[in-house]
Amino acid sequence: MGTDRLVRFYCLVTSLALIAFVFPTPISASEPTIRLTNGEFAPLMSARVKHGGLVSHIVTEALANSGYQVEYGFFPWKRAYVMAKNGRWDGSVGWGYTNERAEDFVYSDAVFPSRTYFFHLERTSFDWQEDSDLLGIKIGVNRGYLSEKMLQKMQERGLNISYQTTTTELQNFRALLSGRVDVVISNDTIARGLLTEHFSPQERDIIVQHPRPFTESPLHVIVSKNIEHTEEIILAINRGLEALRESGRYQALLDEFEAGGYE
Repeated sequence: MGTDRLVRFYCLVTSLALIAFVFPTPISASEPTIRLTNGEFAPLMSARVKHGGLVSHIVTEALANSGYQVEYGFFPWKRAYVMAKNGRWDGSVGWGYTNERAEDFVYSDAVFPSRTYFFHLERTSFDWQEDSDLLGIKIGVNRGYLSEKMLQKMQERGLNISYQTTTTELQNFRALLSGRVDVVISNDTIARGLLTEHFSPQERDIIVQHPRPFTESPLHVIVSKNIEHTEEIILAINRGLEALRESGRYQALLDEFEAGGYE
């Protein structure tokens, strides 16, 4: 190769190297993608809020720490569960632990603490200290949630309680205000957001939260046992969550949430 051609060759190689440096291949091209079903539980999880909600954002960042992308599919919760159970999606976001679910899924470490409470109108005399206090009370609860399963277990034990299910928390609170139910069960974080967004100050003022939690169950990612890489995904989530907490990023996301950053 002549001197001029050799110089031109090295110039070409150098130029290509510079282009590769300035315009690198997107990371997403090499990162594997985990597909998770999701649902409406705003502002913790929702297609309508920033980052898909706080819990979705935590899971996204945790998996990014482990070198994965996330694809979310938002569905009604019952469908979200079945599609993940069957392995059509890898797993699902935001579920409390039950022995029944553990037959079909492996649970990640806790992503977010979650408590549900009874809410009732100020004029309604209601106190809950034991299960029998729910006798004669019309209860509103979301279909497919852990709270509904708790009520079902009470019925199986012979407790004659009455409840009706809806597909959204908003429907429950509207039923409460209209008198169709006496109490509703809701996550306290969700309830605060819904009441602020959809109800007047006068309506909010007459709704009371009972101080005793009905359920205390952290939210997890559940990964289907009907896929090939179940344990690999669980380890990636757990490593990522640990890194988020150790770096202080997890707390920063919580602070952003409390400041209204996901509205």
